[in-house]
Amino acid sequence: MTKVAGTADAGSLVARTLERSAGIALPGGGGTPRRFRQLWDAAAEDPSLGRLVEAHTDALAILAEAGRPAPADRTLFGVWAARGREPAVLTGGEGIWHLRGVIPWCSGAGLVSHALVTADVDGGPALVLVAMDHPGVRLFAPDWASPAFVATDTRTVEFDLDVGDDALVGAAGWYLDRPGFWHGAVGVAACWAGCAAGLVDRLHAGWRTDPHATAHLGAVDASLWQLDVVLAGAAEEIDAAPHDAVAAHRRALRARHIVDVGVAEITTRVERALGPAPLAQTPEIHRIVAETDLYRRQCHAERDLEQLGLLAR
Repeated sequence: MTKVAGTADAGSLVARTLERSAGIALPGGGGTPRRFRQLWDAAAEDPSLGRLVEAHTDALAILAEAGRPAPADRTLFGVWAARGREPAVLTGGEGIWHLRGVIPWCSGAGLVSHALVTADVDGGPALVLVAMDHPGVRLFAPDWASPAFVATDTRTVEFDLDVGDDALVGAAGWYLDRPGFWHGAVGVAACWAGCAAGLVDRLHAGWRTDPHATAHLGAVDASLWQLDVVLAGAAEEIDAAPHDAVAAHRRALRARHIVDVGVAEITTRVERALGPAPLAQTPEIHRIVAETDLYRRQCHAERDLEQLGLLAR
């Protein structure tokens, strides 16, 4: 069974994130199956932990793909690429750049020490490394209304600061065009699957024994096995061809769709098998279900399926 933990305070969550991130292999180097399993396990322990571990280890992978040295041990990263009404832009050049704009949906805004943020420059998104203690970084007041992922401190962040050439991790278009973008997208799906596995682990001991509930448990067991097989297969393909961006794109869309649908089936079967009591009477279970559903909405559903259909033509 997965070790189960509740939501921790911010300092503890940061420490646990760094601890669980240590030793996670970079994608494409032969250890990707283990990487996805570790992301799965972190999210199963606590979805908030999985969300932060995934972002931090994705940042480490991005830096490695860019040929950057590994950061200091106690550095915790976020990766923020959402676009709001005032998208971040990068202007200037010749050693001094100015980053200005507002980025919504910044998970870990008050927890991370550094962030990789996207900003428009020369017609495409560049990737910029920013220290969060810079006076030109301003966190908006929390406006997160959902009980899901309160611990990850998701906020809107404003940037208005000068940076040097060394802060540019990737030039225009590099962030989205690299194969590692899609390898990371599969890692997110591993977290979705882990959230579902952790939910089932929490409820397993009290599962009803009537025939209908038992049938649901059998279906859940099969679904979790399928997700494990899909993610392990995707990981092996990544290690076999880590630089094939076209294959990486199609693989990620396939895997994310399968995991999205599989996790939805698992949460539905849990609710049908056990009824309203766990959701109504156990705050942790209510939180885990809400976080699982919210997290997997990073899948873009029919938009991704349209892209997959075009790739399949």
